[in-house]
Amino acid sequence: MSARRRMAPVDEQLFVLMSGVDYGDPHLYTVFERELRERLEEDRPLRVYLGVDPTASSLTLGHTVPLRKLRQFQEFGHHAIFLIGDYTALIGDPSDKNKLRPMLTPEEVKRNEATYFEQAAKFLDPGRTEVRHNSEWLADLKLLDVIRLTSKFTVAEMLRRETFRKRFEAGDAIFLHEFLYALMQGYDAYALACDVQIGGTEQLFNLMAGRKIQEDAGQRPHVPITLPILVGTDGKTKMSKSAGNYIGIDEPPEVQYGKVMSLPDEVLPEYFVLATNLDRALVASIIEGLRKGERNPMEEKKRLARTIVAECWGEEAARRAEAYFERTVQRKEVPEDAPTFPVRGTETLLEVIVAAGLAPSKREAKRLFQQRAVTVDGQVAEEGATAKPGSVVQVGKRRWLRLVEP
Repeated sequence: MSARRRMAPVDEQLFVLMSGVDYGDPHLYTVFERELRERLEEDRPLRVYLGVDPTASSLTLGHTVPLRKLRQFQEFGHHAIFLIGDYTALIGDPSDKNKLRPMLTPEEVKRNEATYFEQAAKFLDPGRTEVRHNSEWLADLKLLDVIRLTSKFTVAEMLRRETFRKRFEAGDAIFLHEFLYALMQGYDAYALACDVQIGGTEQLFNLMAGRKIQEDAGQRPHVPITLPILVGTDGKTKMSKSAGNYIGIDEPPEVQYGKVMSLPDEVLPEYFVLATNLDRALVASIIEGLRKGERNPMEEKKRLARTIVAECWGEEAARRAEAYFERTVQRKEVPEDAPTFPVRGTETLLEVIVAAGLAPSKREAKRLFQQRAVTVDGQVAEEGATAKPGSVVQVGKRRWLRLVEP
């Protein structure tokens, strides 16, 4: 029987695995870096898990930040667990919310999670990833089990959490089931007997709850690895499907590329660090060059867009997406594959845009006209204008429609 291959040197692992990690507290960083070092010095594969709740039908680029960290652990030979929070999704994570998150039905959760791992596998080694669902153990908990869990935490502890505290001080309602989320996620860490848990900085409270539950059950508390939240395409708030400021990792290459090109220049450094696998020395050089004005923001944004699309879809798709952007947005050429829509010459542009699916409702279509985002043959159009056969309609930067006779 051959001897097990030794892990990489501890300092080499620690340099990579702690890069980009943020706890919002230098003391915590020191404590958890020391704990991780102790685990790595045991020279064994660590059990590392990342949990994602299927609150929407697709993952976003924001989800790839912790996925990339999980992949780093994988590449060093550690055991990666991708946990689909199908049960915690029924509660709703209040971590980054200053209001109640709507509860989902089991049917909605099942529908949302259908392709979750398929999407996540773009950033992981699927053959070396264990996929679990937390309904495996949370669905079996009895009321007495839940009561015992709640007895380990005080209301004061919960209200010290920033999101709850703000709502409490504002007089907004906080529902009891919201307190249960941290306990359920903490129970996941115990059920998986993990050494390391990866999450966003906003989830540190939940991860700390897991340490407490593990320790109370006689397990060694895991090491939390928390990473900053990726800001959305608006450059202001966390990327999310509900906010509409997201880049979906299953969106077509041309859509991904176009969304990256819409980013404000000031968030480029953050995206290069958190949303790409580019060499860290190159990333540092790009950021420094942008800061000094020695690099062109447009060219670096194109590099960012190419990189993100290539990591999701491959180099050839990235090249096609860039060519499409340059042709349709920069040179304003109509794409050859623009869809056609038959009109009789009596319909309004607003009616056509809704009927063709370029806007989900008349209200949304009106908003597009108000934002001067609709043009006909290159000229800004009014919502009451008549849709004429032979015209080319553009909505936003990436949607086109050729109007033809029936």
